[in-house]
Amino acid sequence: VGLVNRVVADDLVQQETYALAARVVKGAPLVNRWHKKFIRRLADSKPLADEEVHESYKAFGTKDFRRGYRAFLGKTDPDFEGN
Repeated sequence: VGLVNRVVADDLVQQETYALAARVVKGAPLVNRWHKKFIRRLADSKPLADEEVHESYKAFGTKDFRRGYRAFLGKTDPDFEGN
C-alpha cells in the first residue's frame, strides 16, 4: 500500500522520509499498529465485519489515548507507553 503524504523536491526525499518516520515513531505504538492493519484491510473491497468495526474503536479505551488527549488539551507532547 502506498500513501502520498506530500510531494518534495528530489534532493529532499531522504530528509523528509526521515522526518516522517520520526513523527510516526513518536506516536502511540498501538495506534500505529492498528493504522497499518486497517490500511491493509481497507485495501480489500469487502465490508468490515462487526468484530473489525469494534476493534477500530479499541484505541479510545487505552491509557495512551488518555495520555494523548490530556497532552492535546494541555498543549504538551504526550509520552506514549504502548498501553
